[in-house]
Amino acid sequence: MTNKEIRNFELYTTGIISIAWKDGGEDKFINIDLDLAAMMRMLQIEGLEYKDVKKASDEERPLVFHKAVIILFQEDDRPGQYYTSECFDDEDDPVVFHAEVK
Repeated sequence: MTNKEIRNFELYTTGIISIAWKDGGEDKFINIDLDLAAMMRMLQIEGLEYKDVKKASDEERPLVFHKAVIILFQEDDRPGQYYTSECFDDEDDPVVFHAEVK
């Protein structure tokens, strides 16, 4: 196997982030559009450090948030769903809600 080290690169954070919660006993799961700054703010509000994130990642479990608040919003008359990345085809049909961190 050949390894390649890459230096002096640009990082684009266009991945899909998902959240899960209970609403009146019902399990909810949606994809939201959060940029890297919002994610870092959430970690800061929650008091999570790299070691906490690394451990959750290694154990393949989600990060749990109790202090940070996510506010969903929409920009048009549809129920908050639209494409946020050109990497998706119409066949993929992702549902992504725009959000901000409070």
